[in-house]
Amino acid sequence: MSPLSQGDAKLLPLEGKRTSDTNAARIPEEYLQLILPFAGIHSWQQANVHILSQHLQLGKFSLWVHDIMSYQDQVICPFVPFPLYTLHYLFESSLSIRMPHSIPFQLEEDTCNLFHLRPGVSYLPLEAGTKAVSFHLNILPEHMHQLAKSYPVMHQRLLEMASGNRVINKHPYVINAVSHLLITKILTCRYLRQEAAVYLERCCTDLFNIFCRQYTIEDKSLFVDDVDTYDVYHKIFEYLKANKNIYHDIRKISWMYEISERELTTGFLNTFAITIEDCVHMLKMMHAFDLLMQQDQDFSEIATAVALDTETMISSVEKYYNFKISVQRN
Repeated sequence: MSPLSQGDAKLLPLEGKRTSDTNAARIPEEYLQLILPFAGIHSWQQANVHILSQHLQLGKFSLWVHDIMSYQDQVICPFVPFPLYTLHYLFESSLSIRMPHSIPFQLEEDTCNLFHLRPGVSYLPLEAGTKAVSFHLNILPEHMHQLAKSYPVMHQRLLEMASGNRVINKHPYVINAVSHLLITKILTCRYLRQEAAVYLERCCTDLFNIFCRQYTIEDKSLFVDDVDTYDVYHKIFEYLKANKNIYHDIRKISWMYEISERELTTGFLNTFAITIEDCVHMLKMMHAFDLLMQQDQDFSEIATAVALDTETMISSVEKYYNFKISVQRN
C-alpha cells in the first residue's frame, strides 16, 4: 500500500506509513501541549474538522493517538491498509462507526475494545461540537498470537475466530483506574529517544496484559459490578499510588480496609485485572524510572523512595523496562 499524502483529508489512517511529519509551526497552538516528543505527527484541518494524529512504533505495539475536534457535522473515514488487531480506548465522546461489511458499532466513552480489522475504509459520522481522543494499540496478527499465549482463554478465542472485521470481547470494558493511569502516563510522557521507547513499550505491555485478564475474568463471570465494592478497591489503589515509599503488606491493607486477605486479593484482581502485588510493583517501577530520568538523586535515595534496597531497585527496574541503568545515566 502506498503512503498516504496530506491531500487525503477525509481519510484517517489507523496504521501505515505517512510521507512526512507535519511541521510543528503549522500545528495550532492549543494542540502543542499534546505533542509527544518521540512521535510522528500529522495535523490536518478540513473546513469542518481538525485532527492531530500521533504514532509511535514500540516493539510489537504500534501506538496511534488521534485528537479529534469537529466544528460541524462531518464524516471521516478511518482507514486500515493491512490486517491487524487494535486495542482501542475512547475518551470524551461516544461514537458510532460502520466498518466494511459490518453493522454499525457503538464506541462508548471511557471504554475499550479489541478489534480484528481487515483492510478497508470505515465510516465515522461526527456531530458538530464532537471532541474525542481515540487511542489505539495496533498489533500485527503474527505478534498477537505470541503476546496472547500467556492467556489461554484469549488465545483460544483468537484461534477460533473467523476472518473479517469483528470485536473480540463480548461487551465493551470500562477503562479501569489502573489502565487510565497507564494511558495518562503515555499521553503525558516527555522522554526522548530510547528513554521514551522503553518506558512507553512497558506501559503498552501492561495495558495489553490488563485487557487479556479482563477477558479471562469476563469469561469466568467474575467482574465486580457493585459500586460500593468498587469504591473500596479504588480507595486502596489511591492509597498505593500515594505511598510508593513504604513496603505494602497485604495483611496490613486488609486490616486497614476491613477486608479479609482472600477477599482483598480476589477483589482487587477482579476489579482492576491486575494482582495487588503486580500493581504495587508497577507503581514502584514507574516512580523509580521517573526519578532515574531526572538524574538529580543518587541510587540510594531513589531506592528509599520506592521502599527497596539499592541493588534490588536497580535490578528490578532493569528487568521491568529491559534496559541498563548505567547506559541511561551516562
